[in-house]
Amino acid sequence: MTPICLKGFGQKLKRFLPGLLIPLILLTLWSIFASSTMLPSPIKVFGILAEPSKDLLGCGSFFWNTSVSLIRVSIGLFFAVVLGTPIGFMMGASKSVKKFLSLVTELARPLSPIALLPLSIILFKDTSFTELFGLSHLKYSRHILNELQIGMVFILAWGGIFPVILETMFGVRSVRKVYIEAAQVLGASRFFTFKHVLLPAALPDIFTGYRMAVGRCWMVIIAAEMLPGTNSGIGYLLRYSYQLSRLDIMLACILLIAVIGFIFSRGLEFLGEKWLILRVKER
Repeated sequence: MTPICLKGFGQKLKRFLPGLLIPLILLTLWSIFASSTMLPSPIKVFGILAEPSKDLLGCGSFFWNTSVSLIRVSIGLFFAVVLGTPIGFMMGASKSVKKFLSLVTELARPLSPIALLPLSIILFKDTSFTELFGLSHLKYSRHILNELQIGMVFILAWGGIFPVILETMFGVRSVRKVYIEAAQVLGASRFFTFKHVLLPAALPDIFTGYRMAVGRCWMVIIAAEMLPGTNSGIGYLLRYSYQLSRLDIMLACILLIAVIGFIFSRGLEFLGEKWLILRVKER
């Protein structure tokens, strides 16, 4: 490794180390007080996480349940992004569209996705993707399509769509008019202005909306899976381990939920960093 690479790695490590201080303190306190409380030791909890393919409590492995939750979130987030991004662009670019949709958006936004779970059950019942695609021969087997319910996707999309809409709208409305006017003076078409001016300038806020949507979807799916009626997912495993007083598995679930949420947030932050260049150069 060259000296320049070592220097860059050292700088990144230096920025990362302060954030580890509090987790290390908490881990130390956990280790000290584990023997005098009901809490299992960190070694036992991390030992469970070290075997992700091992069946737990007869309801699948960590790998299986985490995969179910991640696929549910991915599908719900996909619909939130696909629907929310163009709506946010239209509301940001057109005052008439904003007037038409703002009231509905502000009325619907405070509605909790979990509060809409009973409504989704009434509308979609327990219809899974297996039934939706007519794959009845998979209905009584452990297949991922059996664990993907339309109602679950609906509440996830509902939870993620409003951060996407609002941040996209804010990003479009915050683009400096001088950029758009300069492109128009130079004879740029609407598509060129959208692709090379409006979209790059608004992307930092759009990615902020995506980060918020991912975080909200992840929280929603964990809460929804903890409710009665589900039989898979990391939230279900968390609730079931609590009912059986398996605190080691319960704490392992909590740690895994936190780590995955961190990866989601940091991943989108990394993807959005290169689009901050235009915003940073603004004067």
